[in-house]
Order: sequence, then C-alpha cells, then structure tokens
Amino acid sequence: MRSRKRIALRLLCMLATLGMLSGCGREAERELDMDDWQSWRIGTPLAWSSDYYLSEQVRVPNLYLYDSIGDSIMALRFGYVDAIAVDALYAYSMVAEYSDLRIQPEPIGEDSLVAYITNGRRDILEQMNGYIPKFKASEAYADLVGRANAEEFVPDTDIPEITDGEVLRVAINTGGSGYPYTYYDFVSGEPQGVDIEFIKHFAAEYGYTIEWFDSSWDACSLAIANGDVDVFVYAISLYYAGEVEAMGTCLHSDPYFNLDLVLVTQNKT
Repeated sequence: MRSRKRIALRLLCMLATLGMLSGCGREAERELDMDDWQSWRIGTPLAWSSDYYLSEQVRVPNLYLYDSIGDSIMALRFGYVDAIAVDALYAYSMVAEYSDLRIQPEPIGEDSLVAYITNGRRDILEQMNGYIPKFKASEAYADLVGRANAEEFVPDTDIPEITDGEVLRVAINTGGSGYPYTYYDFVSGEPQGVDIEFIKHFAAEYGYTIEWFDSSWDACSLAIANGDVDVFVYAISLYYAGEVEAMGTCLHSDPYFNLDLVLVTQNKT
C-alpha cells in the first residue's frame, strides 16, 4: 500500500513539473531591451565567475542560480529566465551546440584568468608575473584570443617544449567541463586549451619541463595547498582568487587572459 502511494505521489510530482515547464514558463516570455538588461531574469551556473560578478559586483535583482549549465539552458528554454550569463568563450561553444541560442552582442562585464601557485614557490610567482605582460603583448597571445573567441577552439600544437629542464609540476583537470580552457584533445592525445597554451609558453620561456598532474578540481586544490604541485591552471577566475589567497591556501598570479561576460538568449528568428 505504501509503495503504491509513493508511486502515485511521484507521478503527481512529475505531472506538476511538466505542467509548469510547458505552461507557466511560456507565459512569462517578454520583449527584452539590452539597455535594461539588469532588470532581466538572469540564470547562471552556481560558482561560475558570472555568478560572482552578478551577485557581488552588479547585484542584479533577479538572479537565479543553477547547479549546472544544462539546468540553466532548460530554464531559458522554458521561459523561467530571460538569459543565461556566462563567459564569452563558453558562450561560443554553447551556441555552436545549440542552434536555438544566441549571444547578445554587448558584453555585460569582464573577467580574467589567473594561475594558482603553491606558497613555497614565490620564485615561480615572480617569474610568471614578470612574463605575463610580455605574453599579453605578443603575437602568440593575440592569436590565442582569436582562436579562443570562436565556435571551435583549434589548439596550437607547435609551442616549443623543454624536455631536459627543471621540472614544473602543473595541476590540471581535463576530465571536467573546462573547454576551451583545459580539456583533453583526442586528436593530439594531449591536454589542450587556453590555460595549457599559457603554461606551455611560460615553461618554454624559463626552461621548465612540465610534469602534468591531471585530476579532479578537489584533488588539484589539495595538491596546490599541500605543495605537491607548483602551479594549478583551470579557468580560475580573478574574482575568486583573492579570497583563496587571503585564506593562505596558495598564491595567485596576475591575470594572463582577459575575457568578456555575456548574456545568452533564445534565438527568436
């Protein structure tokens, strides 16, 4: 008897959810004015830089946080939010995968990527901060920006690599949702992405041989805090890095890559 009641309750919950998705959300659709975007209902994945920017910097009144980007997309499609806020690089990959989405042309903010460095290697921090202005003024950086801000990231596989230098232990996470920042490229059989290219250029500049530590975010965070690795790169936002450094967990570099924060809406055309 109890099992039947549970089944009935589940069915009622499913029907109620379907009714909400197919009805209420659709009725909430409205015309959007980009000049008034802060009044929109905006969804964003929890703990992304867009979350921090909109909740702490801009403080938009109608911000909805979702566990994943997939949940955010479903909320947009069913009319529960007017737009999804994400970084531009990820937005390009979204619209390439989903033809019913489009990027609003005007950015709503900016973000920057930094590297985490273990507390015991301030020498690496000084080297990296000295190198970053040179890197950002280079043709290699301009080329990286162009390839990153595209529907598909095409990696540069010709960056020189040192094989007999001092080992630089670099933590990465190619198993997460880090495209196009850090991911495993099945064509080259190696880690690739914006973060990977930056650290490769840095290592080549100072004669380091990279030793990858490829694991989960939690494992990489623990490794950098314990000094088991020297550097951790994985789309680390400057918005969060200051708080981590203030807690004494690790150090962070100056920004090595700049990107826009944008709004993704449904394509009505």
